[in-house]
Amino acid sequence: MSDEEEVGGRESKAARVERIKREKDGLDVWDDILRYSREGFDAIDPEDFERFKWYGVYRQKPNNAHFMIRLRLPNGALRAHQLELIADITEHYARGFGDITTRQNIQLHWITIEDIPYLFSRLNAVGVTTVAACGDDPRNIVGCPVHGVDCDELYDARPLVDEVHRLYVGNREYSNLPRKFKTSISGCGIRCAQGEINDIGINALWRDGEVGFDLEVGGGLSTVPRIATRLDAFLRPDQVAPVCGAIAALFRDHGCRTKRTKARMKFLVEQWGGERFLEELEARLPFAIDHDVPPRPEMPHVRDHVGVFAQKQEGLNYVGLTVRLGRLTAEQMRTLARLSREFGDGTVRTTNSQNAILTGVPTARVDELARQAGNALMPADGDVWQRTFMACTGAQFCNLAVTATKETPGEPSPAESALGALQERLGHFSEFIRINFNGCPNSCGQHWVADVGLQGVLMKGAGGEQVEGALVTIGGGLGRESGFGRNIGCRLPLTDVADALVRLFSAYQELGGEDENFRGWALRTPDAELAAHMKGEAVVAAAG
Repeated sequence: MSDEEEVGGRESKAARVERIKREKDGLDVWDDILRYSREGFDAIDPEDFERFKWYGVYRQKPNNAHFMIRLRLPNGALRAHQLELIADITEHYARGFGDITTRQNIQLHWITIEDIPYLFSRLNAVGVTTVAACGDDPRNIVGCPVHGVDCDELYDARPLVDEVHRLYVGNREYSNLPRKFKTSISGCGIRCAQGEINDIGINALWRDGEVGFDLEVGGGLSTVPRIATRLDAFLRPDQVAPVCGAIAALFRDHGCRTKRTKARMKFLVEQWGGERFLEELEARLPFAIDHDVPPRPEMPHVRDHVGVFAQKQEGLNYVGLTVRLGRLTAEQMRTLARLSREFGDGTVRTTNSQNAILTGVPTARVDELARQAGNALMPADGDVWQRTFMACTGAQFCNLAVTATKETPGEPSPAESALGALQERLGHFSEFIRINFNGCPNSCGQHWVADVGLQGVLMKGAGGEQVEGALVTIGGGLGRESGFGRNIGCRLPLTDVADALVRLFSAYQELGGEDENFRGWALRTPDAELAAHMKGEAVVAAAG
């Protein structure tokens, strides 16, 4: 029986979640959290675990009285004192490490119900919230991590991100949506904020000498990926927040609530089509939308800000540091905070590629900053593999994951083994390659839009036993010619992934055409041939 079916009077998953939300709004569970912190884990009503998500609290696998908490960081922005507090919490309550997510959040693990009120009070005191970081509500708003400093940005969208954040968070108009709801707002010249895979994608562009924003809706990944539909809409800055609110209300009122697997806004956009969606949106707005939208600008394939770049402020630079698999120790957090104070403007910004950026660094001090960051294993000149190898938390903590990613008890993790093998054996590689590792089909690790995606599966091993493995997708990407990776019919035990990746990229180096990038080679190479390269099998030429 699926989660959506009702058999013999049993409540479906969708019906259960909708009932839980009707009976008590997720925003109303805080008093219960306070009570449970006094009474202990065993006192928790199982239905309140669902409501805990509205405060960024998830049960952590194996559900033995520990929780993950997700810190909501609009645009990935942190001040040094905020990160220092997060480092203290990480050291004393989260066993020493945390993870940067693909939505620019930070997640901490091993938190107990007894400690949540105290930790949240400390976070709130420095302006960090967890509200609406999880649950059926508007999630963290992603944006360009170098807003306000990048020489090539079209518009500093930080005030717009903050305005929409204030509109969403704690607002009961949007606290009971059919499912999660994701917004991207960016003025970035290279559109690094991935509007194509968000429910709302708002991106700056020029039109006849003025800067406005185009509007995409209905993007998303999970098990049914979809590129957002671009509407005939050109927005002024003051229209961004009202449009976001109206779209969230449309989703609230018309999104599917009978099947969790169909409850994302992308299905509503698919059902209505862009023209009707725009009509329904305009009917909810107090102003007319300008339909004269210019063509979408050309976007590069490389869409991050790692490295050293001059800022628009003369004599200053921002420095993008690579964080290995997005996992930070408490000591690395403290190092980032210290470096931001000693060398920069006291700001740390997280990215959707699970890296970190320091801003306001004088040119004369860049080299010393880079040296100290490199000593802390966060190099500014990190190789292409560390820069772009991303992974979700996997089965270590996630109840949905079926395989390990970042950590395997007692042995090197699959992601670490693969990253290490690529660095050791193909360290000379210079092309920008995205490898995204996901522990299940839900794509928190964004495997659909990677050059090589690894999706965790269970499979039969050589002896017929069940082992953890990875299904391989190849050829995905955002930016120029956005599209999803294709399943090449290759499943590998996790123990084979490292060698398989080395064989794949070695084959590309040998067989790729002059000036042909990996994606181009992968798109023209038959699936069976790509799979054979990865498995180390003989390649059979296609007939004809």
